[in-house]
This record gives sequence, C-alpha cells and structure tokens, in this order.
Amino acid sequence: MKKGMECMGKAVNPFIPLYRTCDTGTNEEKYQLLKDGKLTVPRYLDVELTNLCNFQCCFCPTGTHSMKRTKGMMPESVMERLLEDVRKHQIPGVRVIGWGEPTLHPHWMEFLHDVKSGGALVHLGTNGSRLSDEEMQQLIDMGVDSIKFSFQGADAASYGEMREGGDYHQLVETVQTMHRLRGDKLLPFIQISTTLTVESPEQVTAFRKEIEQYCDYCNIGYTMLNHLSVDAMDVSAEKREKIRKMQEQEAVHHVYRTVCSDAFDKLDIHWNGDAVLCCSDYDNFMVVGNILDQDVTDIFQSRIAGLYRDMIVKGEYGRIQCCSTCWETVPLTK
Repeated sequence: MKKGMECMGKAVNPFIPLYRTCDTGTNEEKYQLLKDGKLTVPRYLDVELTNLCNFQCCFCPTGTHSMKRTKGMMPESVMERLLEDVRKHQIPGVRVIGWGEPTLHPHWMEFLHDVKSGGALVHLGTNGSRLSDEEMQQLIDMGVDSIKFSFQGADAASYGEMREGGDYHQLVETVQTMHRLRGDKLLPFIQISTTLTVESPEQVTAFRKEIEQYCDYCNIGYTMLNHLSVDAMDVSAEKREKIRKMQEQEAVHHVYRTVCSDAFDKLDIHWNGDAVLCCSDYDNFMVVGNILDQDVTDIFQSRIAGLYRDMIVKGEYGRIQCCSTCWETVPLTK
C-alpha cells in the first residue's frame, strides 16, 4: 500500500478493515502476536495466477525480462489446494495480483468465483487490457469486492513512455465501462492506481479530472526506478539508456519503511505454489514454503519465516534482498 495523493468516492472498500489492521502496530508488536499464538492464519493472501504479462513495462522485472524465476500459469493442483486452505482456515481475503497479468490465465474467472463462493473477500488487480464487457458484468454479478486498474503516468504520452503494449485511451474506456455497468451497485469497489516520474502538477490535475469521476478511489504514487539493475534487463541498448536517464532524474529521499505489513500479516503465493513473505519478491528471494507440501498455516508459522521476521524486527534490512530496497519514496521539495 503505497503512500501518495488520494481521492475517495462514496463506496467503501470491503478490504479496508484488513488493511487498517495490517497497518496498525510496530513490527515488534506484530511479531509478538505471532509468537504468542494470537495470529496463526494470514489476514489475507496475495495470489499470483501467472508471472506472464502482455505488457513490457520498463520499470517491471517481468517486462524487462530481468526476472530469473520460471514463467508459468498456476496449475489446477495449486488452485485446489489454495481454495481448500482458504475455506478450511476461513482466510478473510484473497487478492489476485502478482508479477503478471491475471486475466491471461485461462481459468482466472473461475478461480475468482470459487474464492468468492468460499466466503473470502476477493480483489483483482489488472492492467485492464483484456477485460471484455461480458467479463466485467460477470465480475459484478459474482460480487467481486474490489478491482484495481493499473495506469502509469498521467496522460497517454507518459503512459506510453513506460508501458509498452498498453493503450491509455482503451484503458480509460474500460474503466468507464466498468463504472457504467456497475450502476448503483457498490461492488466491485473501483480503484485506479498510477505512479509518476517527471509529470507536472498540471498533468496530474488533468488526469484526476478525467478519471476520478469513474472510480471510488484514486492513488497517485511515485515510480521507483533506482532499485532496478539495468544491466540485468534483457532489453535493447536504447531502452537501457532510457531507463538510466530516468534513474538519474529520480528525485526522492530513501527512508526504510518503519512497519512491514507483509511479513507479519500475510503471504504471497506464486503461480507454482511457492509462498514468500514480500509483495516485492519477484524472484523467490524469501521463499518460506510451498502450499503443495504444507498447510498454509504451517508455512505462515514456519521457522524460516521466523528467521526473516527476526531480522526485520532488528532492522537488519541489508541482509534481506527485498528489504534492502524497500523505501518510503518521497519527492524532494525544491
């Protein structure tokens, strides 16, 4: 949950109570809940149906091919085990997001339906490029709790600069269609998320004026680029140079996050069943188990998870790949 400029509509996100709980307390207090056995089940799961994407975004390890992890689609065996654990342990929420575009999975709609039928809150994060009117209506009819459309920049030009393969105007139309189809219903809660690089205040104002009338929540954050290894990217020399220049232009203070709402409160499940402790873990740096081998609660309370949590509580961020570049990103004032 990145900090940024936000606007709110009338609808209320059903996930808010979960988010507030995860954002409450210190790392020490959160860890004590786990050690005392007062928290034994993840508050919610982030589920990656695939780490394949139809976009090639220059800020993403999937789009730049710097991700070393095997690419694939979540098999039926992993889906079934996930659904079993969600129902058995009454896990409150499931967010279908990750390091790929979920709607590329041939059974993404069925999975959302099955999770929702099991009693959990359901969230879908998407680049919006593949959603048909019929599919959006299905999401509304099944009562999906929230959907986030991922933008970039603040207009067609800045969007296209960062997202190869996307169409800004088509995405705006998709959001408008979802809003129209939903009508007077309050679900799904419609979210818009974008991050900026060098866009002007005027561009941001125009973006908000264009889009916020079709959503319940708009988050405008800042694109983090300096954590990327340009040399590891499988992209053209021209694109490498472009990213390096953007990194030079990035004007931010880097301060470590004081509270981690990932490692102590939830699990991320990758497409092959691997469980990790961080939403930024694109290459299995913090694997703590696999749901095909263990119950999700055993993974959540595992010894290896405890070792990572110990380091986080002690502030030893440099010892963990994901934590070492987990910044609160704040623009410099001139």
